[in-house]
Amino acid sequence: MYFTQIFTPGLAQCSYVIGGKSECLVVDPPRDIDRCLEAARNFGLPITGIIETHLHADFVSGHMELAQATGAVIYAARSAQCAFEHTALSEGESLVHDSLRLELVDAPGHTPESAVFLVSDLERTEDPLLAFSGDALLVGEVGRPDLFPDRKNELAQKLYHSLRKLEKLEDHLELFPAHGMGSLCGRSLSAKLSSTVGIEKKYNYAFSIHPEERFIKEILAEMPKAPDHFARCSEINRQGPPLVSKLKNPAALEPLAFQKLAAEDHLVLDVRDNLAFVSAHIPGAYCIPVKSKLATFAGWVLPPDRPLLLVGSNHAETEEAVIKLRRVGLDLIEGYLDGGMEEWINRGLETNMMQSISVHKLKERLPDKDTLFIDTRLKSEWDQGHIEGTVHGPTPDLRFLFSDRPADQPMVVFCNSSNRSILGASLLIRRGFRNVTQVLGGTTSWENAGYPLVES
Repeated sequence: MYFTQIFTPGLAQCSYVIGGKSECLVVDPPRDIDRCLEAARNFGLPITGIIETHLHADFVSGHMELAQATGAVIYAARSAQCAFEHTALSEGESLVHDSLRLELVDAPGHTPESAVFLVSDLERTEDPLLAFSGDALLVGEVGRPDLFPDRKNELAQKLYHSLRKLEKLEDHLELFPAHGMGSLCGRSLSAKLSSTVGIEKKYNYAFSIHPEERFIKEILAEMPKAPDHFARCSEINRQGPPLVSKLKNPAALEPLAFQKLAAEDHLVLDVRDNLAFVSAHIPGAYCIPVKSKLATFAGWVLPPDRPLLLVGSNHAETEEAVIKLRRVGLDLIEGYLDGGMEEWINRGLETNMMQSISVHKLKERLPDKDTLFIDTRLKSEWDQGHIEGTVHGPTPDLRFLFSDRPADQPMVVFCNSSNRSILGASLLIRRGFRNVTQVLGGTTSWENAGYPLVES
């Protein structure tokens, strides 16, 4: 049996290509399918099947793209009620694909249609050897059951019973999940991207929580907030995503054409490095560096129905941004600034700078009671240690928090670096706050400078 794992940084998402004697399958493909096609070429095998373990919430899947490119059949759980052409499987049903046999095990909880696919290599044995668990069972964790808020208690209950089913599987089964550490599909995922069913039964905390009522309460406690695009991506995947190959390529726009569109209904997204954005940017621009978690935060805070204009340091950076934005269904990318900010400035067009200070200046300003000091990290990061005298306001929530504050109140925002705080500052500025400053380096620089953090 041929096997390779494909990892997508930023989303911390895992896809798989597995091959038999003469054909191969792809499990949970990313929307940018080139890596899957390359893996199959390396195996010397055609892709003839595509497995979707569930309707992914954090990214737009490549199942339609891959099927169009290869003619492969898509397999999904019947309970997903997919609207595109596919072969639906129910609990206990199996299919033989070349020298591989796959059996579906219903495992609802993370999503209503979550499934685990057991794989047998028939050249060796009819017994299952691998389990593709999607987000039903992760390494050291389980998929969060609160993605549908109105059904979270019901889904947590289903997850409890799914674990009872999974704990009956053989210990030797190798376990390959759909996500690892860094994904928001679970609360605290491991950096390890594979395990065994036996290891998870012994060491994964979720298996040991009983009775059912306690499990529901604990599994839903202190869950990180689900990004806005999760529900949107899930439905896109159920309907069948638009083909990337049919999408319009972003146009290279000279500064005046770019400025005209920006003055209309287009949003400007600057994907350059933080320091470049701080020094000079187009008024009203969002800042999410391409080297940060661009897909997650863009999907979270940018309205999907507004066309985007990109500003990058070079064409390669802009192309990378387009790929990452499409991973979360942000397909309305009208164009990019040809020649970048240098050309914009040379044309004499208006630029803004963002007020920034060092952690040393932050320490000096902290006694100022008229200033609001905002920590934009996750609640879990805040609880582990934060700067005394600050308040918690996660970056995406700065779209609506502090509405009762006057527009001219001084605000200082920071995170653990500068990626989230600069986005947070740009969100506040877009809302009309006029005195916003961000801290270079955030809590990382603060601690390295020898300043203390306090715990909640």
